[in-house]
Amino acid sequence: MPDRGLPFLLVLVPLVTGCTVSQHGTTTQLAQHTSAVSSVPCGAEFEAAEEVSPPSVQLASLRAVSLPEKASSQFAPLTPGMPRVEQYRIRNGDVVSVKFIKNPELDLATPLYPDGKLFLPLIGEIAAQGLTLPELRTVIGQQYRDFIAQTGYGEVLKEGDYFELRFIYNPELNLGVRIRSDGKISLPLLGEIQAAGSRPSELYQQLLKGYAKHLTDPDLALLVGPDTARKIFADEPFISVTLAKSADQEIFVGGEVFSPKAVKFEGQLSVLQAIMQAGGIKETGDLSRVVILRRGQFEQDNWVQTDLTDPLSGRSIKNDLVLRSGDVVIVPMSGIAKVDLFVKQYIRDVLPLQSNFNLTIIPVDTGQR
Repeated sequence: MPDRGLPFLLVLVPLVTGCTVSQHGTTTQLAQHTSAVSSVPCGAEFEAAEEVSPPSVQLASLRAVSLPEKASSQFAPLTPGMPRVEQYRIRNGDVVSVKFIKNPELDLATPLYPDGKLFLPLIGEIAAQGLTLPELRTVIGQQYRDFIAQTGYGEVLKEGDYFELRFIYNPELNLGVRIRSDGKISLPLLGEIQAAGSRPSELYQQLLKGYAKHLTDPDLALLVGPDTARKIFADEPFISVTLAKSADQEIFVGGEVFSPKAVKFEGQLSVLQAIMQAGGIKETGDLSRVVILRRGQFEQDNWVQTDLTDPLSGRSIKNDLVLRSGDVVIVPMSGIAKVDLFVKQYIRDVLPLQSNFNLTIIPVDTGQR
């Protein structure tokens, strides 16, 4: 009775030809040896031995396949071992401290709200999410300078300001006055006077003219306190912006690791540290081609491939890149593991072969390291 499994094997053997493997500079290719397949009965052992031409499997080296043009334009892989130095960008949940060197009354520490904004005295909300700390300092300084130019703040009197009036020849009229919420003050002889919005020198001239109608010699002085019509120093050298507390950071580790998961961290975390947090690498993992996927709010999405085999032996430490919150670390399957998986899925599990059918694959060492 003819063997029904053999014709099916003849159909699938060419598929094995295209399976290529690359690991640590060693490349392998499974090739069909059609002249020998038909003469080997089902149940025989296929084995590639040194200096002996294998009957059914031929191993050869193959050049690494480069990314297609479309993929390379869509992703921008960085050179392994040469990471970009990137500044920290403010995220939701960060607490930012803003200090004014000459205006401590404006100092504050405020969290970044869910809408990505901060609330600052006088100027209100400003968008801060995605900015670096120097960029945020520039924005804050510009916002305060625009506010001063529009309102005259620091040069004119405002609601709540306090000042004193002193009369040389009529001390009985001396008094301290605070501007009410409606911007007015109440004075003897003059009654209601609009004070908010006027410069101290302008209000002085207005009061001098008003009292001249009631007093022979209305010699008076208007004394403002240290917080009245106080100038705001809004140039960048007078403003300090620091990160008081960072939000929780999280990266994701998957692929050939024992415990794929999200890893939370504070401060800095490298790729090797993240892999160790995920239980370490499996025997089927390939540390020479670890991929980091990175997405930024104001940056083009990119991916980084790095070789972590040398850092484990104390060399090329720069290859152990520093991660950012949101990065995805993927440890790929090694080349020989892919071949084993292919053989299992497409030969052992599919073909109706006897259990004593064996296939031995021996990688060819090209000598390249």
